[in-house]
Amino acid sequence: MIGHTQIGALLHEEHMHTIQALQRMEEFLLKQTSRRVPDVTDATVREILEGLLSNVAAEVERHFGFEQDHLFVVLTNRGEGGIAAFLTEEHATILPLAQELAATATEALSGKGFDEASWKAFHRKGVELCEREMFHIQKEEMGLLAAISMFVDDEADAALAAKYRELVGA
Repeated sequence: MIGHTQIGALLHEEHMHTIQALQRMEEFLLKQTSRRVPDVTDATVREILEGLLSNVAAEVERHFGFEQDHLFVVLTNRGEGGIAAFLTEEHATILPLAQELAATATEALSGKGFDEASWKAFHRKGVELCEREMFHIQKEEMGLLAAISMFVDDEADAALAAKYRELVGA
């Protein structure tokens, strides 16, 4: 991580948490394959699907919202709107995918489970989410965190970190 900012450290920490959850989900999806419908009554399967809901979909929504509503505004005001626009475009693809997977997981966990068609769709979209979000995080780790350390002053950094902590309840 280039430079040391409070908000950069908080975003980095959340990135690492999200990567762990995505890796776990991806391992499960690849091991399960798209041809074997999982048993949602199995504790491990439930844990993976619940992790998608709490660790991936919820974090992505909150994380993207914070960036777009607060951090990207600061960067744009400092003449760095390009990175904000680029990452916002990616958010527009990743967030609906995460929300759709979360809705499907909620439905499956509610007792409905998966049938062959719903599992194949979930599996395909789940792998896509893992790939897109991991690549997105890499871009943020290399580009966004560097931009923060270069273009966000100490006062704005403290304010952004306070707002972020407020949003995550820390």
